[in-house]
Amino acid sequence: MQQFKTLMLREWMQHRKSWLILGLWTPVIAWALLYLLLFYQGLPQFNDATMSDTTKIASFGINAQSGFVFFLALIGVLLTIPGLPHRDKDDKSLAFWRSLPLDDRAAVIAPMLMNGLLLPLMAIITAIVLNFLLSAPLWMASANAELLKNMMLALLGGSLQGLLTLLWFSPLVLLLALGNSVIRRWGMAIVLIGGLLFEIALIRLSNYATGSNFVDIYFSGLFGIMTRVDFLGFLHANANLPEQISMLTRFIANPQFAAAIIVSVLSLVALIWRRKTGHTA
Repeated sequence: MQQFKTLMLREWMQHRKSWLILGLWTPVIAWALLYLLLFYQGLPQFNDATMSDTTKIASFGINAQSGFVFFLALIGVLLTIPGLPHRDKDDKSLAFWRSLPLDDRAAVIAPMLMNGLLLPLMAIITAIVLNFLLSAPLWMASANAELLKNMMLALLGGSLQGLLTLLWFSPLVLLLALGNSVIRRWGMAIVLIGGLLFEIALIRLSNYATGSNFVDIYFSGLFGIMTRVDFLGFLHANANLPEQISMLTRFIANPQFAAAIIVSVLSLVALIWRRKTGHTA
């Protein structure tokens, strides 16, 4: 366990700066620019009887900025995870890490867990909290107990949404990492082309085309989690956050999510085997 913690600490020390910049500084910069624009242009007028103009602006800013961080976090995972199997070979530290008595499972799982789940989730949650705080001057005048309760529910729902999205995203990035570990540079392209050809073959061989459209099903689930649930609309008077949180069970209790987890586990097992054979660190 101590070895696993040390490996996770290594990832924190190496990558915390990038993720903290994403979670801390992008909301600060975005809200500074928005307030500067409002200062020079004045408040826009909306025809909305249920919300004040400032609350409407706050709602727009929270959704836009949090969504921006959300997509950047996924891009960060996509750029980081596939390169991990050969990271130590690229920076000339492979011999050092291979000389250490590291457990192969810990050596593979720790960086994948930190860079694929914990660090991006930290950035997403940090950005949501900062958006709440930085937008406070716009909605504070209409704050009440109901709004504060909605804020807590929105933070809980947004955190669960981020967690499920990253879990749903994991089979894609882990398969790309596995392809990259086998065939450098071309491995990721082969995985993508192979998946597309496999889908085409299944569609032609199967009479039940919908069941064989695994690529479409996968991405519809991924983007469904991200776009169909609006936890950050907590400022709206008709926001029903408990119902939206319950909607997440639809993305968990289904065969597609189970398949995504199984593919992720199998990919991790294959990556651990690759390390045991001495191909990666």
